[in-house]
Amino acid sequence: MNNRQLKTLIRIFETSELTRLRVEREDATVELRKEASKPAPVKRNASEDVSVQCAGETEGRHVEAEPQPQKPSRETTPVKAPLVGTFYEAPAPDQPPFVQEGQTIKQGETLCIVEAMKVMNEIPAPCDGTVSTIHASNGELVEFDQLLMEIE
Repeated sequence: MNNRQLKTLIRIFETSELTRLRVEREDATVELRKEASKPAPVKRNASEDVSVQCAGETEGRHVEAEPQPQKPSRETTPVKAPLVGTFYEAPAPDQPPFVQEGQTIKQGETLCIVEAMKVMNEIPAPCDGTVSTIHASNGELVEFDQLLMEIE
């Protein structure tokens, strides 16, 4: 591994949500660690007035859309993919998933794994809470910054 590759790896690691990364190659082993940062919770607005302009408007008509009933506001913390890879819900195919919807979790607990280039990256819980929704499916290819799950 040359200096340019190492600097690129460090730059990618610094901008990701990963807290630990270990890369083993024939010529070198690199292990990077940083303190986990807590992402800002996502706040959802209650209802908003919606005004829609008709596309084929000829007489100056204006249509008011009625607000849809919404679930009560709740605060959730998103868990996003820190890199492109394959999402795994369990440590092995014959083992139970790390977490399930409705499960209470503690900060730092492993939620899932994202495999990239034969490296298994454990994704830790950014906060204490309850897993409200899991958006990714086992074995699915996930993109960088893709929403994996939400924690209430």
